[in-house]
Amino acid sequence: MKCIISMYRCYAATNCRLLNFENRMYKNSRFFKNSVVLRLSSKEPLKKDTKPPAAPPIISGSVDYANPCLQSTVKKNASLNNTDITHDNKLDNKQNINETLNDSNFTMRLIKKIEKWSPSTAKYARLSMFGTKYLFKDILVLPSAYNKYYTSDLSLLTYAELELMYRLPSQLFRLTPILIFCNIPFLDMLIFPIAFMFPKYLLSEHFWTDEQLKEYWTKDQQNNFEHNMNVFENLSLMAEECSDDMLLKWFRVIECLGAGNVAPVEDIIQAMPVFATFPYNLSSLPPQHVIVLLKMHNIHRGWRRRLRLKKLAQYMQLMDRAIESEGGPDKLNDRQLKWACLFRGLNPFSSSKETLALYLKDWIKISSKIDNNSLSCILHCQVLLALNRPENDILKKTG
Repeated sequence: MKCIISMYRCYAATNCRLLNFENRMYKNSRFFKNSVVLRLSSKEPLKKDTKPPAAPPIISGSVDYANPCLQSTVKKNASLNNTDITHDNKLDNKQNINETLNDSNFTMRLIKKIEKWSPSTAKYARLSMFGTKYLFKDILVLPSAYNKYYTSDLSLLTYAELELMYRLPSQLFRLTPILIFCNIPFLDMLIFPIAFMFPKYLLSEHFWTDEQLKEYWTKDQQNNFEHNMNVFENLSLMAEECSDDMLLKWFRVIECLGAGNVAPVEDIIQAMPVFATFPYNLSSLPPQHVIVLLKMHNIHRGWRRRLRLKKLAQYMQLMDRAIESEGGPDKLNDRQLKWACLFRGLNPFSSSKETLALYLKDWIKISSKIDNNSLSCILHCQVLLALNRPENDILKKTG
């Protein structure tokens, strides 16, 4: 019985219909409270000889409906009031998500009351409310980002828009079961508790706590670390087929990584032309190595594998240019900076913000030197830069 009551409280706290009903009641009461009080005139007939006064007397907001001039003014004022009300309603509909966070809101007051009875239920209700707000904001940005992506120059896209285009579709796919079953009567009371029991599979990152975010991101990176080691082994084996011109510079990088050290950025830039030739070029990579690259970047291994890798490399380079054009990694917020380093192979939870920014700067130095012929380099860049970083030692121990 306690479980059913707690689930019903969570449902009542997160039900959008109750929230919209309360907002409409509050707006209507506010409008009627501030509106002009219209009073009917007396039923005595007016004399024909009497002339209308030059200015109507003001008696506590009363209006004489027998005067045609006043009737026209009342109609004009009513029409103006109607246009103002419709305009205010449009603005209020756009700002509903901001009113949700107001302390005087019905949902916030209800959550504070529920917190006295069941703190855990209030915690999940608060998570769902704030998660819905952040998800709604991201969804509003996504259509404009796709419009720029397909109709205008790609350089007009900001880094936030590029990141949303890459991450948000997979996050929305996780929410599909909730969107399907939430409108079914009595089943919506069960789907939300089940979703909070398995947040990694049924909820997007907007509804995760900081502890869950760190745990799930670290687990995903630990699973990818084994593929990073396989990629490095394949790079070492393919070095025997390189031409003699690039062999010395490339072997310097391979030996440095094989000894457990971090390869200098200058050595990687000098050896970059090797990725434009056989066998490191994107079109000449062995099929087994292509499969390992797809696993390392969490891309499905269906048809047109090389084309998906090429699009990923171009998209990563586009994000790097957006970061550089917006002022560098120092301009990113903490969440964007952590995800950018995680996406590029570095564990973001065991280092400071300055270290993460320096890592991104080194990455952008290499990315800025890559052309269409050497796109394969950016796909292997996280192995070249982050394989032996001390921040990834925890991944080596558990990998």
